[in-house]
Amino acid sequence: MPIVVLVRVVHARPAAVGSQSGLAGRLDVLFRRARRFPRRPPSNCLERSLGAYRLLCRAGAQPELVIGIKRALGDRIEGHTWVVVDGGPLGEDTGALAGFAPVLAFDAQGRQTIGPARLPRGIPVA
Repeated sequence: MPIVVLVRVVHARPAAVGSQSGLAGRLDVLFRRARRFPRRPPSNCLERSLGAYRLLCRAGAQPELVIGIKRALGDRIEGHTWVVVDGGPLGEDTGALAGFAPVLAFDAQGRQTIGPARLPRGIPVA
Protein backbone atom coordinates (compact mmCIF):
# COMPACT_ATOMS: atom_id res chain seq x y z
CA MET A 1 0.00 0.00 0.00
CA PRO A 2 1.47 3.41 -0.89
CA ILE A 3 2.59 5.48 2.09
CA VAL A 4 0.24 8.32 1.13
CA VAL A 5 -2.70 5.90 1.49
CA LEU A 6 -1.35 4.53 4.79
CA VAL A 7 -1.11 8.02 6.23
CA ARG A 8 -4.66 8.77 5.09
CA VAL A 9 -5.89 5.57 6.77
CA VAL A 10 -4.13 6.13 10.12
CA HIS A 11 -4.69 9.89 10.38
CA ALA A 12 -7.17 10.93 13.07
CA ARG A 13 -8.83 14.25 13.75
CA PRO A 14 -8.11 15.75 17.18
CA ALA A 15 -10.48 14.75 19.97
CA ALA A 16 -11.55 17.12 22.72
CA VAL A 17 -8.76 19.51 23.73
CA GLY A 18 -6.60 18.16 26.54
CA SER A 19 -7.97 14.64 26.32
CA GLN A 20 -4.49 13.17 25.94
CA SER A 21 -2.43 15.60 27.96
CA GLY A 22 1.22 14.52 28.15
CA LEU A 23 0.86 11.76 25.55
CA ALA A 24 3.93 12.82 23.54
CA GLY A 25 6.10 12.70 26.66
CA ARG A 26 4.81 9.27 27.64
CA LEU A 27 5.40 7.89 24.13
CA ASP A 28 8.90 9.38 24.11
CA VAL A 29 9.73 7.60 27.39
CA LEU A 30 8.28 4.32 26.11
CA PHE A 31 10.24 4.45 22.86
CA ARG A 32 13.50 5.41 24.57
CA ARG A 33 13.10 2.70 27.21
CA ALA A 34 12.71 0.01 24.54
CA ARG A 35 15.67 -1.39 22.65
CA ARG A 36 17.72 0.97 20.52
CA PHE A 37 17.12 1.93 16.91
CA PRO A 38 16.54 0.29 14.45
CA ARG A 39 15.16 -2.89 16.05
CA ARG A 40 12.95 -2.36 19.02
CA PRO A 41 9.36 -2.94 19.98
CA PRO A 42 6.70 -2.11 19.15
CA SER A 43 7.26 -3.63 15.74
CA ASN A 44 9.25 -1.91 13.00
CA CYS A 45 9.83 1.84 12.67
CA LEU A 46 7.05 2.37 10.10
CA GLU A 47 4.40 0.58 12.17
CA ARG A 48 5.58 2.20 15.41
CA SER A 49 5.65 5.67 13.85
CA LEU A 50 2.26 5.33 12.16
CA GLY A 51 0.74 4.28 15.49
CA ALA A 52 2.35 7.17 17.37
CA TYR A 53 1.35 9.59 14.60
CA ARG A 54 -2.30 8.49 14.87
CA LEU A 55 -2.37 8.78 18.66
CA LEU A 56 -0.68 12.19 18.58
CA CYS A 57 -2.97 13.53 15.85
CA ARG A 58 -5.95 12.41 17.90
CA ALA A 59 -4.45 14.16 20.94
CA GLY A 60 -3.99 17.40 18.99
CA ALA A 61 -0.21 17.32 19.47
CA GLN A 62 0.67 18.46 15.91
CA PRO A 63 3.04 15.59 14.99
CA GLU A 64 4.94 15.27 11.74
CA LEU A 65 5.58 11.84 10.22
CA VAL A 66 9.00 11.74 8.50
CA ILE A 67 10.50 9.12 6.20
CA GLY A 68 14.20 9.35 5.50
CA ILE A 69 16.86 7.40 3.65
CA LYS A 70 20.63 7.20 3.73
CA ARG A 71 23.36 5.43 1.84
CA ALA A 72 24.91 2.56 3.75
CA LEU A 73 27.99 0.49 3.04
CA GLY A 74 28.38 -0.32 -0.60
CA ASP A 75 25.33 0.54 -2.67
CA ARG A 76 22.81 -0.27 0.07
CA ILE A 77 20.14 2.24 0.97
CA GLU A 78 18.60 2.26 4.42
CA GLY A 79 15.27 3.79 5.33
CA HIS A 80 13.78 4.91 8.60
CA THR A 81 10.49 6.44 9.73
CA TRP A 82 10.07 8.65 12.79
CA VAL A 83 7.71 11.19 14.32
CA VAL A 84 8.61 14.78 15.16
CA VAL A 85 6.73 16.63 17.92
CA ASP A 86 7.51 20.15 19.09
CA GLY A 87 10.51 20.28 16.77
CA GLY A 88 12.22 17.14 18.08
CA PRO A 89 12.16 13.45 17.16
CA LEU A 90 9.93 11.30 19.36
CA GLY A 91 11.93 8.58 21.10
CA GLU A 92 14.94 8.94 18.81
CA ASP A 93 18.47 10.15 19.38
CA THR A 94 19.21 12.98 16.96
CA GLY A 95 22.65 11.44 16.34
CA ALA A 96 21.05 8.24 15.03
CA LEU A 97 18.95 10.29 12.61
CA ALA A 98 21.80 12.54 11.45
CA GLY A 99 22.63 10.52 8.34
CA PHE A 100 19.05 10.25 7.13
CA ALA A 101 17.77 12.66 4.50
CA PRO A 102 14.02 13.28 4.87
CA VAL A 103 12.35 12.39 1.57
CA LEU A 104 8.69 12.26 2.62
CA ALA A 105 6.86 14.01 5.43
CA PHE A 106 3.25 14.48 6.51
CA ASP A 107 1.89 17.13 8.85
CA ALA A 108 -0.74 16.71 11.58
CA GLN A 109 -3.51 17.25 9.04
CA GLY A 110 -2.25 14.38 6.88
CA ARG A 111 -0.90 16.69 4.18
CA GLN A 112 2.32 15.75 2.44
CA THR A 113 4.90 18.45 3.18
CA ILE A 114 7.96 16.83 1.60
CA GLY A 115 7.62 14.75 -1.54
CA PRO A 116 9.61 12.30 -3.68
CA ALA A 117 11.38 15.16 -5.46
CA ARG A 118 13.71 15.20 -2.42
CA LEU A 119 15.09 11.73 -3.21
CA PRO A 120 18.87 11.84 -3.62
CA ARG A 121 20.20 11.40 -7.15
CA GLY A 122 20.53 7.79 -8.23
CA ILE A 123 17.85 6.34 -5.96
CA PRO A 124 14.98 4.89 -7.98
CA VAL A 125 11.40 5.51 -6.81
CA ALA A 126 9.87 2.33 -8.28
